[in-house]
Amino acid sequence: MSEEKKVGLSRREFLKDAGLVVGGATIGSMAFLGACDCGGGGVTVPPDGSNYICILDGLRFETETAFRAHMAQYHPFAENASITEFEVNGRTCAFAAKDTEFLSTTLRDGLGLYGTKVACGMGECGTCTVLMDGVAVFSCLILTRECNGKKVTTIEGLSSTTSENTAGSSFQGSLSNVQQRFYEQDAFQCGYCTPGFIMAGAGLLKENSNPSYQEARTAVSGHVCLCGNIKKVVDALTGTGGL
Repeated sequence: MSEEKKVGLSRREFLKDAGLVVGGATIGSMAFLGACDCGGGGVTVPPDGSNYICILDGLRFETETAFRAHMAQYHPFAENASITEFEVNGRTCAFAAKDTEFLSTTLRDGLGLYGTKVACGMGECGTCTVLMDGVAVFSCLILTRECNGKKVTTIEGLSSTTSENTAGSSFQGSLSNVQQRFYEQDAFQCGYCTPGFIMAGAGLLKENSNPSYQEARTAVSGHVCLCGNIKKVVDALTGTGGL
């Protein structure tokens, strides 16, 4: 029996499910894509409003007053820490993270957005790519406190029906345009690097809906696929190879 039949999931379904926001809030497929345990199969992100998050212990608070009281009682050394507030997938969140906290850690550990993968931690592989104000960036190199006032989109928010389509193009079913391209082209193998490639592609297609081969290749030049699937990635972004 093949692995495909054992898990009951085809390679196409695997990509289609990975990176979706189910019901606009629950992220359930990230554990499968990253081969990690998300603690019960899903993480619920508050649907709207400000969400004050203490990254030091992962607790959330509805108001700044409650948040400050918590900080004063349990983290007095950081009582006067400035709050960093920015949008994540269309939802405003406020964080008090350590000065050395990187955005990739905040997204994964603070919000449970495990679609943002971390591999090298040095900006060499591209797996942690997200969009910041529509531009693809490596989240492992961005400090959380540098994100104040920014708009961050992760793979989970790319296809959310409740968020702005940051890829700048229409949805096809439950997938954004760039995800549909990857889906049709089978532009993935093990899948670990796929979210990073998709986010880089989303940034490219937002600026240029019809990129050339060289433009697409340049857009993903900072990304590593150990499976050697770069050609199909570029084909997906340029609309060639049978699309």
